[in-house]
Amino acid sequence: MSTQKWGRFTDPAMEQDFRLSVLAREVRGLRINLMALMALRLLPMALDFYYMPQGMVIGVYLPLRLALFPFLIFIILLPARPSTYTLRHVCILVMLSYIWLLTATPPLWVDVMGVGVTVGFFISVVVLMNYLFLPTRWTWMLAWGLTASFLYIVFIMPHSGVTPFQIQVAVVMHVLANIFGAFTAYQLATSRRTEFLRHRQLEEANAELRSRETIIAQQRDQLATQVQEVESAHKSLLETQASLVQAEKMASLGGLVAGVAHELNTPMGVAVTAITHLRDNVEALDRTLAAGELTRSRLLDYQDMLRESAGLIWSNLSRAAALVQSFKQVAVDQASAERRPFLLLDYIDELLLSLAPRLRAERHQITVECPPDLTMDSYPGALSQVLTHLVLNALIHAFPPGQEGMITITCVALAGNRVEIRFADDGRGMVPAVAERMFDPFFTTNRAEGGSGLGLHIVFNLVTQTLCGSIQATTAPGRGTCFTLTLPAIPSR
Repeated sequence: MSTQKWGRFTDPAMEQDFRLSVLAREVRGLRINLMALMALRLLPMALDFYYMPQGMVIGVYLPLRLALFPFLIFIILLPARPSTYTLRHVCILVMLSYIWLLTATPPLWVDVMGVGVTVGFFISVVVLMNYLFLPTRWTWMLAWGLTASFLYIVFIMPHSGVTPFQIQVAVVMHVLANIFGAFTAYQLATSRRTEFLRHRQLEEANAELRSRETIIAQQRDQLATQVQEVESAHKSLLETQASLVQAEKMASLGGLVAGVAHELNTPMGVAVTAITHLRDNVEALDRTLAAGELTRSRLLDYQDMLRESAGLIWSNLSRAAALVQSFKQVAVDQASAERRPFLLLDYIDELLLSLAPRLRAERHQITVECPPDLTMDSYPGALSQVLTHLVLNALIHAFPPGQEGMITITCVALAGNRVEIRFADDGRGMVPAVAERMFDPFFTTNRAEGGSGLGLHIVFNLVTQTLCGSIQATTAPGRGTCFTLTLPAIPSR
């Protein structure tokens, strides 16, 4: 920021810019003052006729005073251009010096009491006018004013016949005129430069503001574009997530189907074997009867074989039927979102029966503690998916290979028609960094073995959205994990 010293900018370039910026206004004000001066110069002409002989006035002073008017007109008509800036100021100083000479010299030729003091007054007026003509160069004005006062008081007044007291009065008058004029000129020069500097700073600030507004507008447009891109990406991500969640559900159901199919293979194989054995014995009995060789002992053996085969077929087919019924109910619930009443203990047993093939592959124990009459009117499919994911998650993550673990499912009826289901294991637990993100989508510690990171995310969504409940997890390394589900027995929707 440029500073001022003695009413001028210390930076020459800034001073030049200031002078050019105020040139038109300065010239306009100067022209008004000069026209006023032309009217004011009529008064000394009248005083000339009063103080001096008419012949001297007409022959000398009147032509000299009238010669000033063309010079004033010349200054007024100078165009307001940078090339005429200094010329105009020089002309003003010449004009002031000429006026000073015309005003200060009469006391040397006129022998009238008090004319020196009267002219001194007019000289002080000329000094004051000087301070109004060069607002951008007040130091020139100060130098000229002091010089004009000094020359009149020191060299002209003592020869005009004035008394020492009158000289003292003139000194006071001129000192006051110069002090007041210099102070006014300095304040005017300083205030104009301050105003110019503030205007310049305001223009720079406005330019900076416009630049920043342009940058902000560009950034806003970029941000809007980025927001649209993020919204599009988020929409695509949600669609992909929904597809992956659905695929995860179908994969879980597919795994359940494969397990049940494998589990059905054993009882159905035994039943087929028993039926084949029974068919062979019936054919042998037919041949014995046709040959007339049937004895009582062979008939009794056939009856024993028939009872044994029928019992074997019945037990295995019953086992298969129970497994199919359990799978049917669980599969229907998982594939639909229908709401129905159900006994919580019976449903958990059916779910675990459908997971029996997967559970028998491990040596873990599952214990269910639930009142037999605890009833819920909710969405069993969602609950089935939640418990299935929790069981499979525990089998995959909770226990190291070869370790026998314990899984406990505890159901308790709470006040306010709510049900609490605690699913706990005594496995390895989770470190805090993993526990904080366990419900995040696509977060998994088992990606190398095909983990999708959606299991617990699906659990969280089903519990909080479909079942209208809440889920919390407590875990620590080496202390297992406990999931606490708080569900309404009868959801509000």
